[in-house]
Amino acid sequence: MSSGLFSIGSSALTAAYAALQTTGNNIANANTPGYSRQIVDFSAQVETSLSGNYIGEGVAVASIHRAYDELLTRQVESAQAAASQTGTRATLLNQVSNLFASTTSGLGAAVNQFFAQMQTLTQQPSSLAVRQTALSSAQQMAASFNDAYARLQQMQQSANQQIGQEISTVNSTSAQIARLNDQIALATSVGGSPNDLLDQRDQAIRTLNQSIGVTTMKQSDGSINVFLANGQALVVGDQVTQMGMGPDPSNPQNIVVGTKAGNSIVPLSTSGSAGGNIGALMQFSLQDVPTTENQIGRLAAVISSQFNQQSQLGQDLNGAPGVNFFSSLSPTVIASTTNATSGGAPAETVTATFSDATKLQASDYRLQVVSGNYQLTRLSDGQQTTLSSLPGTAATVDGITISVTGTATNGDSFTLEPVRAASANLAVSIGQPQQIAAASPVQASIPAANTGTLTVSSLSVTGPARNPNLTDAVTVSFSSPTSYTITDSTSGTSSSGTYTSGQPISFNGWSLTLLGASHAGDSVNVGPNVGGTGDNTNALALAQLQNANVVNGTSLGSAYAAVVSQVGTTTANAQADQQNQQTILQNAVNAQSSMAGVNLDEEAAKLMQYQQQYQAAAKVISIASTLFNQILSIASAG
Repeated sequence: MSSGLFSIGSSALTAAYAALQTTGNNIANANTPGYSRQIVDFSAQVETSLSGNYIGEGVAVASIHRAYDELLTRQVESAQAAASQTGTRATLLNQVSNLFASTTSGLGAAVNQFFAQMQTLTQQPSSLAVRQTALSSAQQMAASFNDAYARLQQMQQSANQQIGQEISTVNSTSAQIARLNDQIALATSVGGSPNDLLDQRDQAIRTLNQSIGVTTMKQSDGSINVFLANGQALVVGDQVTQMGMGPDPSNPQNIVVGTKAGNSIVPLSTSGSAGGNIGALMQFSLQDVPTTENQIGRLAAVISSQFNQQSQLGQDLNGAPGVNFFSSLSPTVIASTTNATSGGAPAETVTATFSDATKLQASDYRLQVVSGNYQLTRLSDGQQTTLSSLPGTAATVDGITISVTGTATNGDSFTLEPVRAASANLAVSIGQPQQIAAASPVQASIPAANTGTLTVSSLSVTGPARNPNLTDAVTVSFSSPTSYTITDSTSGTSSSGTYTSGQPISFNGWSLTLLGASHAGDSVNVGPNVGGTGDNTNALALAQLQNANVVNGTSLGSAYAAVVSQVGTTTANAQADQQNQQTILQNAVNAQSSMAGVNLDEEAAKLMQYQQQYQAAAKVISIASTLFNQILSIASAG
């Protein structure tokens, strides 16, 4: 009898002690990240039969398991990946937004200041002081473009460095998960639930989701397999696939991120779908930064091209023909490192030039040889164009002329960056204020002997190229009120036409508009603008470029405002996404914590409950001991 009572008391004591240990462990780990509250389950021992009745044999610890809900845990992991991605992206985009934040300094202010000084020059074209101020403001504007590009490059390089750090975290965390898989599988095989190991693995998966979005699949042996968003396996049992990064073969200036396969890398998507910090960093480095570089680069390319074109049509303070005001920019072409070669050299060479800067798009392009044809893809929107004239004849698309020499090989590809680095390369070419071509190289005069009412409305130089006979002495002679003959006294060439007041007369690269009535014998002289230091004709044309629709149908000011607006909108959207995802994450964490977290008040109550159980079990053993001693005493007395 007493031995049965001893056994019951002992089992109760053991069970109560296990419960006290578990409760104490819960209290000790109340603030341990990733810890799940542990629960002790009791079960009654198999009862025994006594005279047709059944008497219990005490209690056993059936299990000690975690307060765990797989759905809530996976929701936290998924929310963590999204929150990390949106938070990192918002932080990165805010850096870009700060480039355009100031209205009194920075790129926008520098552009406005430059054109304001050009307007001042139209009022005082012969002033060296005004010319020097205009030249200095041009240099400041070019420096602002250079600085904007340099800062974007720094942001991109910093993002790439962070990607490398995050990859190191992914690889070390994946190795930790693989080790835990091995330990958990071993512990599970001998029965029981290795709760602390399971918590450590869940915490490691959450850490992994901070770096990159993953999904998991539980296996029958207790291990889990971990997969990236594109389905690539990262952890299978105790085996790990390492992540890595390196130059993109199609464009070594960019990076490629993915899982390692021998000496190559299986790339992840660059759209941000990878999730976590890596997804945000990749999207920033490979999309956001290039997009902004292309947008401000297009402005630099248009300013350079249009200003140079108009400058060449003018005349400087020394009477010399105008020259390029800014550096002459050109597209960048990058050959894939996997292209075919011939005798150690590339089998084909691609070159590109600007044919019409007003049609340029803020985009990079991919030129590929597909089935013997050259296919051009505009990367900003995916628009594809087959350039059937290549390689024999150059092709022109979006203001870019593309030429190919050599033998086409299927699979070869080239990246065209027409304007991406333009802001880095913009520079002022002229070194002296006298070289600003503010004047027109030609002038028109009305002889006093004319009997009609002819007046000169305008005389402009037409481009884009400067006509070699532009400054020849020319006479427009009227044989009747409606007929005229143009004679070039230098070359001897002539032309004739019908006169209509207000309609332009064009010859030798200039366009003359007359108003009024002409009489037979009247004439107009057009010739070189000798001593035209006070002429502001070309300065006016240069200043008017600010409001001309030269950026794919919009003005420079409107195009810059569109860049600022897009950056601001993208940043604001990213910040809103960050707030939303943080709320979702917090709600998921709260839901999981309410189920799996440690409530100290509840644990304190359990501690008292199990203490009473322990004390009562000890009392049972004490009574059993007393009864046993009494039995021994009776037996000894008998």
